[in-house]
Amino acid sequence: MKLIKLITLFIIIASTVILSCKKKDYSLGSLPDKSAINMEVKQDLAVDAGGNTVYLINHTDKIEPYWNYATGTSTHQVDTVRYAFKGDYVIKRTAVTGAGLVELDPITLHVTRDNLNYVNDPLWNLLTGGPGKEKTWMLDADAAGSQIYFKSPIFFAGGNNVASTKAADGQSIIWPQCSDKSDPLCWKYEPNYLNDTWAAEKRDYGFMTFSLKGGPYLTTDHKGVAGVNTESGTYFFDVNTLMLTTSNATVLGVSYTPTDAGNLYSLKVLTLTEHTMQLGVKNKSKNEYMVLNYYSK
Repeated sequence: MKLIKLITLFIIIASTVILSCKKKDYSLGSLPDKSAINMEVKQDLAVDAGGNTVYLINHTDKIEPYWNYATGTSTHQVDTVRYAFKGDYVIKRTAVTGAGLVELDPITLHVTRDNLNYVNDPLWNLLTGGPGKEKTWMLDADAAGSQIYFKSPIFFAGGNNVASTKAADGQSIIWPQCSDKSDPLCWKYEPNYLNDTWAAEKRDYGFMTFSLKGGPYLTTDHKGVAGVNTESGTYFFDVNTLMLTTSNATVLGVSYTPTDAGNLYSLKVLTLTEHTMQLGVKNKSKNEYMVLNYYSK
């Protein structure tokens, strides 16, 4: 999935270069040497003596950076990562250029202290149970066709209808629906998968567990949905942007989720309560989102 995303970025940039050429010279140029690319990784020891706060900074023009920082991924030119747990973290850096992908040397960071303030938040507690605990989630569907909280394990929403926000007390995430009926991207569709059988199969979709036992670990058992079985990885939950990013493991989805998702490692948290969660996954070919509906075990 990560490789597909990088290739997609490369194709977009390459197409732009070709279309901008006035002459019939479709050469994309030579691949730059990695020494010409400056994607800086900087630990801020003034903020965290243990090195928990890390800045990712791209100083090179005309490239798209791709960062894999062990607990998640980013394509931002400048980003901030905060590690709650001590340990060694390998940051992989890739530059997406008009001529192809340039893999830079990975950088290993040493975080020497825990800083659980970065995961001790009401929203982190809802997702995981809190530091030292873990919480298991399942899609709201099973082989018997049960429905506990939602009519289907998957809903759909227009590209302009994913503006979730924290509740006023900061204790949950809510999803106000956009109300501009003149906006063609302001819509939501909630199929009932018992009648709309195309939406999802009646089957066991497995489980996923978000843990804070010694680190932000994600384990997923997809039960073979879309050919995926078990995965183990890490994750990061940004309680400011309400984005969930994962590395080496993906969240549960229906059979076509991996095929249709633009990036299954980056998701919008649309709602989050003690017992329910909805994650938005951008469709790779349409300006719409698949909304995956979960309940906690």
